[in-house]
Amino acid sequence: MQHKTIIQVEHLRKTYGSTVAVDDVSFQVYEGEIFGMVGPNGAGKTTTIECIEGLRQPDGGNIRVLDLDPHHDGYALRSRIGIQLQQSVLQDRIKVWEALDLFAAFYPRSINWQPLLEQLGLAEKRNTSFVKLSGGQKQRLFIALALVHDPEVVFLDELTTGLDPHARRAMWDLVRQIRERCQ
Repeated sequence: MQHKTIIQVEHLRKTYGSTVAVDDVSFQVYEGEIFGMVGPNGAGKTTTIECIEGLRQPDGGNIRVLDLDPHHDGYALRSRIGIQLQQSVLQDRIKVWEALDLFAAFYPRSINWQPLLEQLGLAEKRNTSFVKLSGGQKQRLFIALALVHDPEVVFLDELTTGLDPHARRAMWDLVRQIRERCQ
């Protein structure tokens, strides 16, 4: 069975002054595929992801996500993708449920996020302020925020950072469930 190409990266290049962060990277990601980038710190993984998401302008190469150019079609693309950044922060006093309601309001469609809270082990933290969450709980909240609008493609940067081994396994189970739901 031939799967549709969801992400196409050809000869991506990104520099910061004289530092070459990404040099001639090419790959494809297919529908239903869980794709990961592995490498040492400073290898350009986050820069590559941010170029694909449309958060950074590449210096060279071509990128297509869902048949859209992330820089020319950024607005249309952002409503179809979910992004969990490597580092994020919310206002200290926003409660978990308020953050989910707020992010759901940004999109023309969203899912019922209550089951997502349960799935991510945050149901008991529903009324907790962001500042009072542990590092792992904050990470899980950002994943929920990336999923609240039922995106076609999800970008998870440093997905399991700050998670204990049990939460890490639960997170990979969640990723597999998302893939199965979309197939």
